[in-house]
Amino acid sequence: MIATLVGPAAWLSLGAAVAERSGAWAATETLVKLMLTLWMLRISVLDHRTGRIPNALTAPMFLGVGLYRVVVEGLMLQQWSRLWLLPTFAILFGMWMLHFIGGGDAKFLMGLFALFPSLEFLATLAFLLLVIMIPLLALEYRQRGAGPVASLRGLRARLLTGQFLPTQAELQERGRRYAWTFAVPAMAYMWIYWAWPAAPSWWPL
Repeated sequence: MIATLVGPAAWLSLGAAVAERSGAWAATETLVKLMLTLWMLRISVLDHRTGRIPNALTAPMFLGVGLYRVVVEGLMLQQWSRLWLLPTFAILFGMWMLHFIGGGDAKFLMGLFALFPSLEFLATLAFLLLVIMIPLLALEYRQRGAGPVASLRGLRARLLTGQFLPTQAELQERGRRYAWTFAVPAMAYMWIYWAWPAAPSWWPL
C-alpha cells in the first residue's frame, strides 16, 4: 500500500515545481511531505530487512523527477543549475559500477538529489552522514575486533595484489544495509529547510 504512494508523491512534486503559492495549495505541503517520508521509511525498512531496494520505489523519483529537473527546468526554462544533476547521477552510477555502493543505494540517492537539487541538501546530507557514520563505524570496528593495525594490513594486502577497488563479492559480503543513513538527512532537510513551491495558475482554490 505504501508503495502506491510513490507515484502520487512524485507527480505532486513535479507539479509543485512550477507554481505560485496560495493558502489551499500550501495546505498540501504536509500531505506531500508525509508521503515522501513514508517512501523513505519504506525503502529504509526494506533495505534493512532484505538488503534490496525495488526499482518500483526508486524509478519514479530518479527517472520521473530527474527528467523533469533536467529537461523542463534545466533546458526548457534555462535553469542551468539543474544540469548539475547529470554529473551527480554519473558519479553515483560510477560508484555503483565500481562496487562502492549497491545499485539500490545509488538509485535512492539519485531520487533524493532529483527531489532536492540544491547545495543546501548536499551540505545537510554530508554533515549528517558524517555525524551518523562515525559512531557506526567505530561500533562496527569494536564488534569485529578490528583496529587501525588490521585496517593497515588490509590496505597493504590490496597494494600488494593490485586489487585497489572492491569487488562485487566483497560488496555482497561486507556491504551494509545503510539506506536509512541517507533517509535521515533527507527527512531532516525536507521538514526543516525544504521550501514548498507555490500553487500553479490552474489551482482552483
